[in-house]
Amino acid sequence: MSVKKKFSLAIVDVEKIEEVNKVIIKHAFNVQQYSTYLYFNLNPIRPDDVYMDITLFQLNSEDESSLNKKLNDLIEEIDQLNTEYAIRDEDTHEMIVEIEHVLALNIKFDNVKRITKGTYEKIDAINFFKTEFGICKSYNPNFRPIENDSIENKEVRPETIYLFSDSAENLSKLKDLISEKIMEIDPDFEIESGPFIFID
Repeated sequence: MSVKKKFSLAIVDVEKIEEVNKVIIKHAFNVQQYSTYLYFNLNPIRPDDVYMDITLFQLNSEDESSLNKKLNDLIEEIDQLNTEYAIRDEDTHEMIVEIEHVLALNIKFDNVKRITKGTYEKIDAINFFKTEFGICKSYNPNFRPIENDSIENKEVRPETIYLFSDSAENLSKLKDLISEKIMEIDPDFEIESGPFIFID
């Protein structure tokens, strides 16, 4: 009896997605391209933010052992492309490959009385920031309070910016740089570090 398994791959550097997908197509079936925006089903979606950075694919084989070999061969080939990526088993949600140097920075609004005009534009400018230390990625929450309106006694969801780097040292430098940029927007923001969550 044949074995079929579905996987998802998320890539940090979207410029390498085409090369990665060429490898996946060699080994897999039912290859589908998604944006993390569509995958997380978040709104609003701005056209400039929609990167096709998630690939869903299926591996078929005659038994579990052969399927694992196919997966390992695929991973070996992708590793040669020198790009940060994650692979998850879509049935068990087990992480097969994890992105090593990644951190989530949560911007919390608990000490802010109102979100001043232009705040979101400044946060969005950080969302896809690139530097020698690494890159940032972010996904706008489903709801943002209106700027200049009071947010006292309102529950405002944190905004999360994911930081990706190639080493622990560079990730630490990127965290300091982005934290500084966030505090320049509003010194009353709270910044909380957290782990990268591939998919809820």
